[in-house]
Amino acid sequence: MGFFMEQLLSNYLLMSALVSWFVAQLMKTAIDAYFNKGINWERMTGSGGMPSSHSSTVVALATAAGVSYGVDSAIFAVALIFAIVVMYDASGVRLEAGRQAQILNQIVDYFTK
Repeated sequence: MGFFMEQLLSNYLLMSALVSWFVAQLMKTAIDAYFNKGINWERMTGSGGMPSSHSSTVVALATAAGVSYGVDSAIFAVALIFAIVVMYDASGVRLEAGRQAQILNQIVDYFTK
């Protein structure tokens, strides 16, 4: 088991992605705590909000792949396309969630007047 953990922890791509996710979640929790005057520990594991842990994770993965294997490698190409798809999808979800929130606010305003 020790050898497996040693190999896992020495995986540069994996560690880059996980550290990036953790830092994004930590920043998100700190920003939320600042504005809401208290720590909400669910922000550490929850999705949504900024900075995007999804985006930071895949960008760190693609960057680590480029640094480790070169930007002409197949693994970098896969990681880059994966990052682009994740970030494109995340931006679309955020855009639609914002539009839905505007409509819901209009409905609430209509019925409360």
